[in-house]
Amino acid sequence: MVKTRCHFGDFKLYWKCIMKKTFFLFLILLSLLGTSLIMRRLFLSVQENHLRTPPAIPANLNSPVTPQKISLTPAVPILMYHHIQAYPGGQNPSSPSIFVSPENFTAQLDWLAANDFQTVTPAYLTHPEKIDKKPLILTFDDGYRDVYDTAFPLLKKYHFQATFYLIVNNIDKPGFLTQAQILEMQQAGMNFGSHTLSHPNLTTISDQKAAEEIYASKKILEQITGTPVTDFCYPGGAISQAVENIVANSGYTTAVTTVNESNANQVDPLRLNRLFIQNDTRFPDLPALKKI
Repeated sequence: MVKTRCHFGDFKLYWKCIMKKTFFLFLILLSLLGTSLIMRRLFLSVQENHLRTPPAIPANLNSPVTPQKISLTPAVPILMYHHIQAYPGGQNPSSPSIFVSPENFTAQLDWLAANDFQTVTPAYLTHPEKIDKKPLILTFDDGYRDVYDTAFPLLKKYHFQATFYLIVNNIDKPGFLTQAQILEMQQAGMNFGSHTLSHPNLTTISDQKAAEEIYASKKILEQITGTPVTDFCYPGGAISQAVENIVANSGYTTAVTTVNESNANQVDPLRLNRLFIQNDTRFPDLPALKKI
């Protein structure tokens, strides 16, 4: 291959030669950059697929278990949220009831702070510890992106902690939390639990499929967070004794429903009720918060 050099003689020819070489160099650099980006995307894809590959499901996860009872004295209200944003309307298929505006969410947190509530995780229920104020559990279902954009900064502002139940197969999808955001929130003290792989009605699928949804989501989420995942949320609140057996045998110690009630003094930690918080919910009117 004969190498060409640019000789300074005719200025126009010299400049044309330099520009030609610069153009080819630019093409080479652009090609290398494109190759690098493709390789990085392939690496991330392989890594993501590795994390999302369901682990082997142990046998007999549906073996009968004896429901346990814990004493909640004083009572510990559990609040249930989904979206923290104004209802977008239009073609959004979600119910307006699961949207709380940032303004109303801020007012709710302000009321909790002014009335001496201290947030805890569900682990507090099975292993109570001495705290300075009144215990309260904040939970967010599904893992929507707006909880990172809006709820997370406000929680940090008020020094509150919350538990986020994630649909594991939706992580990194548009509109949902990414792995990087989950790790950032975890570093700031937020807690994460499983809401299954794909959010099915666990009472209408086979025990084997339910075991995959419950157990595999736990293991994959543990790979992402690097910490044990012990908290579970039943999709749509659907629960049966067979489903509870699988949850218990998978290693969860708490699980929440969508029953809009307070928890009595003696409760099953795998059937915890929650108070459904909507955009127009006024905390001063909630008996479960006023009587603590």
